[in-house]
Amino acid sequence: MGASLDDLVAMTVFARVVEANSFSGAAARLGISKSAVSTRITALERRLGVRLLQRTTRRLSITHEGARLYERCAHLLSVADEASDLLGHVGTLPEGTVRVAAPVGVALHPLASMLKEFAERYPRVQVDLSVSDRQVDLLAEGFDVALRILAHPQERSLIERRLGTERLLICGAPDYFARHTPPRVPHDLVHHNVLRMKNSKWLFRMEEGPVIVPTSGTLVVDDIAVLREAALEGVGLARLPRSLVDVDLREGRLRTVLDAYAPEALVISLVYLQRKHLPHRVRVFIDFMTEHFRKLFRGE
Repeated sequence: MGASLDDLVAMTVFARVVEANSFSGAAARLGISKSAVSTRITALERRLGVRLLQRTTRRLSITHEGARLYERCAHLLSVADEASDLLGHVGTLPEGTVRVAAPVGVALHPLASMLKEFAERYPRVQVDLSVSDRQVDLLAEGFDVALRILAHPQERSLIERRLGTERLLICGAPDYFARHTPPRVPHDLVHHNVLRMKNSKWLFRMEEGPVIVPTSGTLVVDDIAVLREAALEGVGLARLPRSLVDVDLREGRLRTVLDAYAPEALVISLVYLQRKHLPHRVRVFIDFMTEHFRKLFRGE
């Protein structure tokens, strides 16, 4: 049996208690009494048959079961807040500046083409785009939104929208392979000129589990566009995002090797600060990018 209306209300109260870290703080935010908050939490715990919060006269802490439930409740409330905020902007035209951070590979493709369509749809919104493979601090540096390619979820202080997955491929130009025998197993890379990003490690899936293979080469860079160009010129092998080299692969300018040992796909996410009432210009940017990236990864 699905959740009842009472369950949804109780889960809302529970999430607000966790966020406020107090019953009184949640009560003030919800506009109800502290006793009503306590009653809802007790009823929810009884309904689920688990303790969600440990409370004493001085301290409130969340249990393991409570933390698992909160993750789902927080998502539910985020969607509800977005819907409420959207209703408040019906009929208004967004305007102003949206500060966005994106990795180089994503900015080159496919973000650049999407921004053209976004500008046509929202001509009064200016996108201030910072392109860097450095992971920015949204709050400290004043960014509204960031696109990221990571193996693991973001910190809980951010809202994350997963847009799709990205695979990293080891690529080389036909000219390079004319001079070097393609590697058959990851450890063959010791005989190759490996071009890489700064502080990167080449991880492979082997029979014994994930293995980092030591590599060396004549180029270490902090710009993935430069890395791609070096690979195209036949300088050496490079590990590059599939979306960045898709056309190069189709047209034969690059070839891949060691695909059977590729690590798990990375997640492309759009992240923003966990706050209520996002400005309309930021909301429409988030919704537009979410829609278009997901269409791209579905192949539409």
